[in-house]
Order: sequence, then structure tokens, then C-alpha cells
Amino acid sequence: MGARFQIFRSPMRYDPHCAKEIVLACCCLHNMLRSQIVGRAMYTPPNFLDEEDVFGDGMRLGDWRNEPVQGIMNFVHQGGNRHANPALRLRNMWSAYFNTVGAVPWQRKMIQDRG
Repeated sequence: MGARFQIFRSPMRYDPHCAKEIVLACCCLHNMLRSQIVGRAMYTPPNFLDEEDVFGDGMRLGDWRNEPVQGIMNFVHQGGNRHANPALRLRNMWSAYFNTVGAVPWQRKMIQDRG
């Protein structure tokens, strides 16, 4: 999808909720554009996608692999790699819950057996 949607060619600097919505929207657009109704050949020309060799045991690699991709590979140390404060608060809230009120009877034994 990075070959077709430019937003995937660089690191996404969105809140997790917004990033999830963007990815879902791109998946829907991709599926719609790949349908017969829109015209599959215009969106993904022949030989663009990877194809399984049904008579052999390999794959035929698609032309999309020849397009430069630069986003995700360089996505390190962006803003300290720290989650947003609401995400940290939510994680701590769930952690406290599952270690007290929401704990299951076998939970402590499983942790002790690993140590």
C-alpha cells in the first residue's frame, strides 16, 4: 500500500486513534480500487502485485517492489519513542485493575512459575 498511498512513505506522526483510522480508510480505498467495479487494471496494472506460482513452489515478485520506499525503515527515535500521556495513563489504569480487582485466581502462580 506504500506504493499507492503516499501517507505510508514517511513516518506517521498522529495519535494512535487517528493513525488507526487512516490505515483503515486506506485499506477500504485499496479494496474498493481493486474491485472489478472501479477498474482494477488502472489501480494495479498487470505484474504490479506479487503472485503465487501455482504450478511451482515460489512467488513472482511484483513491480511495486521497484518503487522507492523510505518511510517506515527510518522510523526510530521520533520524539523520544515515548507514548502520549493519555496512553500511559490508560496503561497504568489497566495495569492497576488487572493486578487487583480484575486479577484471575491463577495469575500469580503463572508469574511465579516463570521466575
